[in-house]
Amino acid sequence: AVVSTQSTGRKLRPSPDIYGPLWVCITLVFSTAISGNIADFFASMGDETEWTYDFKKVTIAATVIFLYVTTVPASLSGYLWWRKSNTELKLVESLSLYGYSLTVFIPASILLCINHDWIRWILVLVIIGTSGAVLTLTIWKLLAGEPRQMALIITAVLAALHVALILLFKMYFFAQSSKDPTPTPTR
Repeated sequence: AVVSTQSTGRKLRPSPDIYGPLWVCITLVFSTAISGNIADFFASMGDETEWTYDFKKVTIAATVIFLYVTTVPASLSGYLWWRKSNTELKLVESLSLYGYSLTVFIPASILLCINHDWIRWILVLVIIGTSGAVLTLTIWKLLAGEPRQMALIITAVLAALHVALILLFKMYFFAQSSKDPTPTPTR
């Protein structure tokens, strides 16, 4: 996902694919669910209660990720088609762009297991900066043929949706952190 935004559109155009983004999404589902559970485990260390794996996180991660990667690009392509836009953004190109833009989430989801909230927020800002910049700058360049105000509105809405996805991940999967990250020994 961290690719030069000038070349992203040109690299996707000749041969957009769905295979790569599909595997990025599947990997992200499991890395997020597993890392979210590991983060919960670290947060519960030292508690008197027994920790249990939350299988709902797999379902929720899959639902959110696949809804985002399919509905947002489909809506964008559909809206541009409906407006009879000069921008030629095919659905497969849009799906490919959105799928690959989530690549940076995979290592970040693993690093979000670190049990310090300030580190997690720094990682969230890095995700927003890298993934969001690649996505929005690529879309901005693709919308060059649109009226400037319309391109700005479309790009801003898509950026807001991307930030919302990232914040949802942080708040749902990695919200807990223990007060004292070092567990106290029990006797």
